[in-house]
Amino acid sequence: MKSFLSKIIKFSFLVVIILWIGIVFIPDKSVQSSILGAYPTKHEFLKQTKTKKIILLGGSNLSFGINSKQIEKVLKKPVINMGIHAGVGLEFMINDIKSYISEGDTVILVPEYEHFYTNNFYGEMELISVLFDIEPQSKKLINREQWYHLIQYLPTYSAKKIKSYIPSILNNKEESLSIYHKNSFNENGDAYFHWSLRNQNYLPAIKNTGNEKINKDVIYLILNFKHYLKNQNATLLIFPPVIDKTSYNNQEIIINKINDELTKNHINFVSEPIKYRYSDTLFFNSYYHLNKMGVDKRTQQLINDLLNLKSE
Repeated sequence: MKSFLSKIIKFSFLVVIILWIGIVFIPDKSVQSSILGAYPTKHEFLKQTKTKKIILLGGSNLSFGINSKQIEKVLKKPVINMGIHAGVGLEFMINDIKSYISEGDTVILVPEYEHFYTNNFYGEMELISVLFDIEPQSKKLINREQWYHLIQYLPTYSAKKIKSYIPSILNNKEESLSIYHKNSFNENGDAYFHWSLRNQNYLPAIKNTGNEKINKDVIYLILNFKHYLKNQNATLLIFPPVIDKTSYNNQEIIINKINDELTKNHINFVSEPIKYRYSDTLFFNSYYHLNKMGVDKRTQQLINDLLNLKSE
């Protein structure tokens, strides 16, 4: 029996070592060239902008759904779109930009609805990719509770890297640029390669059960971020994400709960969520990703909402 247990322990230790090697020492080139690989460039945009700026913060509803250059043109301020992917989690998105905030800045926070009631808030596999293959220095932003959540993704991530390592060595072909490549962003941080493409089929958001609950950690995070910005003499504005009509109708129960919870905590959306419910025909390949017509409509609506705030 002792011999058997000894073998199990040795085998388990070997597995842990192999997985750790995969995570730490094997680079994932596909991740590094993906949209997640745009983080260093977007951070550079923030560093280089010395004047008062507007920072757009959220997931792919922003990266694939806005024309920052048009906002910049109308409001006469530099606009940096930090949106990449909802899977990095709202907690990371917010903590990631704190050190780049300057006096007079405006942060426009546009979280995907899933951040409020799923574990998406803490980050998923995409965040693991950023922490180990894009910007390892970002690990300092992750607290102990968040690591408890993220640890579940480590074995799968390591196994994926190990599995793809040898083929990637043998195949040195240059990758073609796709809509999900890190170079698909323009100088403001907007993904634009898809603007000239036709709509693709996608599944709408699943229908609510009615049992979904708002994660209080999300509310606390936003409240703390609001206070942080106030201390920096900066401003926080929260907008609802754009979403297709079918998905909105499927998610209406939880969307109303989110809106009510934010209002109760005095961190209201600037505009009612229903105003950013768009026709399904304006979406490219996801219920958060707009085509060019959708981008133009959403950009103008955001500009109008911001101008209305100024005039109040």
